[in-house]
Amino acid sequence: MKITRRTDYAIHLIADLAEQPDACLGLRLLADSHGVTYAFARTVQQGLLKSGIIQASRGINGGIKLAKSLESITLLEVFEAAQNPLDEAFGTKDFPWCKCNDDSCMSEGLWASVRQSMHDSLIKTTMKDLLKRRG
Repeated sequence: MKITRRTDYAIHLIADLAEQPDACLGLRLLADSHGVTYAFARTVQQGLLKSGIIQASRGINGGIKLAKSLESITLLEVFEAAQNPLDEAFGTKDFPWCKCNDDSCMSEGLWASVRQSMHDSLIKTTMKDLLKRRG
């Protein structure tokens, strides 16, 4: 499994928005501050909007801001908004070399266990927890 650049940037984007929770911040400015392209930032923004983590407004004073409190945003939610569902990240069902046809496959059980451990860790960690560690 790979944590993508989009997931890492989503965490940084949320952290930036948390610094000014009542302000709408421009995506282009946020992208520039992290050295990413506007197109890349827009892709990440779309996932966060769709998941309800952020909200956007148009116009001269428009931009994006958090739609939820930091306490209610889990890292699992950020991961899935930026990447894909965690359930799709682990498993052997799509691997052509795996000849197992049922749930007794030894590697499927291994990846299910890893997936559950990661799920448990990501769902119990909030953005507030993560930002506390940052200091």
